[in-house]
Amino acid sequence: MGILLNILVFVFVMGVIVIVHEMGHLIAAKSFGVYCKEFAVGMGPKIYEYQSKKSETTYSVRALPIGGFVAMAGEPGEMGMEDVPLERTINGIAPWKRLIVMLAGVFMNLVLAFIVFGSIFGVNGVIREPEPIVQNVVEGYPAKEAGLLAGDRIVEMKFYDGTVVKPKTFTDASIAIMTFEDNPIKVDVLRDDKILSFTVTPIYNEDSDTFVMGIQSVSGALEKAGFIETIRFTGSYIIKMITQILMILKLLVRGIGVDNVGGPIAIYQETSKVMESGFNALYLFNIIGSLSVSLAVMNLIPIPVFDGGRALLTVIEMIIRRPIPEKLENFVMLLGFAMALLIMIFFVFKDIKRF
Repeated sequence: MGILLNILVFVFVMGVIVIVHEMGHLIAAKSFGVYCKEFAVGMGPKIYEYQSKKSETTYSVRALPIGGFVAMAGEPGEMGMEDVPLERTINGIAPWKRLIVMLAGVFMNLVLAFIVFGSIFGVNGVIREPEPIVQNVVEGYPAKEAGLLAGDRIVEMKFYDGTVVKPKTFTDASIAIMTFEDNPIKVDVLRDDKILSFTVTPIYNEDSDTFVMGIQSVSGALEKAGFIETIRFTGSYIIKMITQILMILKLLVRGIGVDNVGGPIAIYQETSKVMESGFNALYLFNIIGSLSVSLAVMNLIPIPVFDGGRALLTVIEMIIRRPIPEKLENFVMLLGFAMALLIMIFFVFKDIKRF
């Protein structure tokens, strides 16, 4: 029964995120008159479909609860829509309209995240994160051996690849440490009005399943805030999440932090925690918000099969002021699909190896 509930939670979370994302594409496409044959949630064979008498679009649910799509006339590989007038195809509308259609899914995911996190902060209060000041240095850990002391303010962190992080909060410092794993860090701290430098190499901690230096801060405090302050905090919170995801992606390109990134199995593991000790609605909504931001950022990666790649092709078309040859576009899309599939397979194998 527990496994079934976990699966249902996973399907619900992925379903909400995908429906919102694809609904963005659908609404934008229909608003510009593009013929949309199907709105699908999931991949693989259909297990349910519906089409009202007044609608030209079929709504379907597919067997695999990962991803989804909107089948638009004019897209590469779409069959059965050859008779649709050019002005009702995605390629028949103005490039700027096409760009809006391509980015509408990302926009809707960010809107979903804003609503979710805004609701959480509105009900529970905003988080006053602690400053990057060390409250305690744990015995036997690298920070202690390097010479850091309680009361040190972390001013700057220089990593071996040249990346420099100037943490505004203790969380910023912690995330940077976890991201760069067990690589040496040059840490500059403010102590007694003097800047001191230390070299610290984080170690893996099994309890937290992360890399740590062995420093602790005061706990972040929750404070009730007004409507405007909640909106402002929610916006800055999401921007910080996006910045962190981009930093992780940048490091992944260099082969750093691969073990800290998961695929669908890792997502299932996270959604399973919702039911660990009774239903945890707060954790559920936090996952939905976090994954929604992650999906938005990942979809902006300029791989042709992703929204970012398709948007890039549209921008190129706007610059050169002529359509990209259909054969070339089909080849690029096929190449992008192969790349996306390889990435998915890679992370699935990483998940299997991890769990």
